[in-house]
Order: sequence, then structure tokens, then C-alpha cells
Amino acid sequence: MAFWNTLTNGLRPHSTRHTTSSVHSAAVPTDASRATEALESSTSTSAAVLEPSAHEKQAMLHLSNLSHGVNHFQNQMMTMLYPAIMAELGLSYIQVGLLSAICSMLNSLCQGAYGFFTAFVSRSKVLGLGNCGIALGTLMSGLAGSFPMLIVARGIASLGSSAQRPVGYSTVASYLPKNRGAIIALNTSVANVGTLVATPLATAMLLIMGWRTIFFVVSIASLLMGLVYFFFQDYRAPNREGSGKARLAQGFASYRRVLKNRNMLLMALVFMVGGAGRDGGVNQIYFAPHLANDFGYAALVVGILMTAISLGSILGPVVFGWLSDKLSRIGMLQVSLVLSGLASLWVAHLGPGEVVLFISLLFYSAFTSSRGPQTQAIIADAVTDADRDAAFSLYFLLGFLSQPVWVMVTGYLMDKAGFATALTLLSSTYIIGIVLLFFMHDERSGERQPAA
Repeated sequence: MAFWNTLTNGLRPHSTRHTTSSVHSAAVPTDASRATEALESSTSTSAAVLEPSAHEKQAMLHLSNLSHGVNHFQNQMMTMLYPAIMAELGLSYIQVGLLSAICSMLNSLCQGAYGFFTAFVSRSKVLGLGNCGIALGTLMSGLAGSFPMLIVARGIASLGSSAQRPVGYSTVASYLPKNRGAIIALNTSVANVGTLVATPLATAMLLIMGWRTIFFVVSIASLLMGLVYFFFQDYRAPNREGSGKARLAQGFASYRRVLKNRNMLLMALVFMVGGAGRDGGVNQIYFAPHLANDFGYAALVVGILMTAISLGSILGPVVFGWLSDKLSRIGMLQVSLVLSGLASLWVAHLGPGEVVLFISLLFYSAFTSSRGPQTQAIIADAVTDADRDAAFSLYFLLGFLSQPVWVMVTGYLMDKAGFATALTLLSSTYIIGIVLLFFMHDERSGERQPAA
């Protein structure tokens, strides 16, 4: 109820705070054009730049957190639904792996294109359409009668969910520019809550309904959130004036500026080289088999220990995100990378022992999961409002395209040399990230103007 009360207040008309900015136009050597230029400059200078009200900020924060959490819930619940889906549709493990790979690739590639889309459509509408796409794909998943139909359905859901990270983070960064570190970290942590509750909730739902009905029920949540997004305004948005060709050229120019931004590229590299801590990565895939096969733990014990990883991924981003707002972002990120490397080494060589393992996995997950939100806050600071969508799009494209490589490398090492060797290698990757950060500048420049 608190969310809906805040949302209702946020969608009512409110007075807005205004700022002014100067406009630099190219001089044209005619009296008429000079007069027109002067008039346009005067109008632009006096024009109000709308800022979201306090209620709008809270409503957008709640909505973005909730939709991101439902997004994670849908992805994680598939692990519990696959046995029933495989039995009814006659799927093999290879087909399940192929389905997962196709969805992951679609999601990653589409994340890189939203810098173009937001030059034509407001961020809120993109998120609204994305959630409606998730709802459609989820509904179709419940109707799928064959493997090809399931691929199409889950592919549509993946296309819809691809907007959540780049456009969602850009949106909350534009609504709440003064606390980007804490806000992005909170968004990440709430999304991880969706991952945490997905397994027990999906299990409980399977006791009272079939897997198809679960898809139908969950699609309603995405549809409702998608419709609500359409009521929000787009603040600190890129310029959407001019013809379609001009806006497309503006999108290309934005990507070019981002690719010339040293901080942005270094942040993408830091995210790429860290082998653990990403959604659906090494932590989620290999730790459960390690605990079950190497230590011989029963499923209940493995589930409890995996809960420690989920809890750490909720707590770590919030703590480090808050500290990065108060202290140096670069400094805090270096601290978290050092702690990630040490924790990885510790867990790599840790023997059986439930209490020690639970505490160790909690801290390990908290450290390794904190890297993403901190790098995202630095991205938001390093680029202009006009280029933020392109920056987040490229960041997530580059960062998540490396994930399959780390997953394959880790799996190969676990088969050939064991868990300790695999995680020791991952611990060394954080050293590269620490070194890269020495070439960066800690800048918080949300009000900068785009380069010419």
C-alpha cells in the first residue's frame, strides 16, 4: 500500500524546481539569422528545465526497484520450473542450455542499442514497453506447446527485460542525481531480493498450480508495472527535437562521445575482468555443485549455504553504494576489489564446515556483488545527461558479453583441476581491475554539458 500511495501522490501535478542554462549556437553572418538566434537563445535561457518533485522521485524509485525485482524473480524461477517443463515438452539438457544461451545473448546484444532508442522515445515509455514485452513473452511461455515455441516466447521476454538495466539505471540516475551510488546499489539489492525469494516462492506455487499457470500469474505483475511506467515524465533526457534522421545522427554522436570517454571504457573493462559477482554467473552456477559434489552436503544444507550468497548480494551493494556517495568512488571500488580477491582466495581453499562456510560465503558474495553498482554510479557521473543512455547501453553490452567466457573457463578448470584452482584464478582477475582504476579520475559531474 505504501508504494501505491507514493505512486498516486507522485503522479499528481506538483510544482517543480527550475534551473537555467545558457545556449551556445553557431554564428550565422546575416542580420535576420542573428536576430532569430538571439530570440532562440533568450527563449532557451529563460525556459524552465523541469525537475521531478519529491513524490515523483520516490514513486520512480519504488517502481524501478519493484520491476527490477520481478525481472530477477522471473529469471530465477525458471530453475524451479525447468523440471516440469522438460517433462511435459520432452526437452533434453542440451535444449535447456541452448534456450538459456539464446536468451542471454539476445538480452546482452539488445542492451547495447538503447542509446539509439531513447533518442526517439522517452525512457519511461521504453521501460513501459519493455515490461509489457516481458508480460507478453511470459504469457506465451505458458502457452508454448513445443521447444521452438518456447524459444520464441522466452526470447520475447528477454528482449523486454533487456531495457531494465541500461534504461532503468539511467532513469533513476536522472531522477536522483545526488545519491546515485546509494540509489543504484539499492536498486541492485532489491533486484537480488527477487532472486532470493524466487526459489521458495516458485516451489510453493508449484504445489498449488502447474507451471503454465505460474507463467500466466507472473505475467500480470509485469503488465501492471509496464502500464504504470507510461504515466512518468522523462527528466534530464537527450534532445528529441528534429527529424528522425537528425535524432539517429544524434544517437551515433552520443555513442562516439562515450567511446572516447576514458572513465567509461575503463569502468566497462573493470566490470568485464572480474570473473564473479554478475547475475547468473559463476556464483549461481558452480557453487551449489561444488558444495554437493566436493563436500557431500544434502540438498537442504546446500540450499541454506546458497542463501548466504543471495543475502550477501543484497547487503554488499547497499553498504558499498552508500559509502561511495560519502567517500571517493574510485577508492571504495578499489577497496571492494581487494576484498573480493581476498575473499575469493579464502573460499577457494576453505574446507567443509557449515557455520564457517555460511559466514564466508556471505562476505564473499557481499564483496564480489558490490562491484557492479559502484561502477554504474561512476558511469553515471562520468558522462552527460545526453550521453548517459548510450553509456549504460555500451557498459552492459561489454560487461555481460564477457560472462559466458568466464563461465566456460571456470567450468573447464573445475573439471580439470578442481574448484580451488578455478576460484584462485578468479581471485587474480580483481588485481587487473585495481590496476585499471589508477588511470581514472573520480568525477561527479551530473550537470556537465555534452561535448561538441
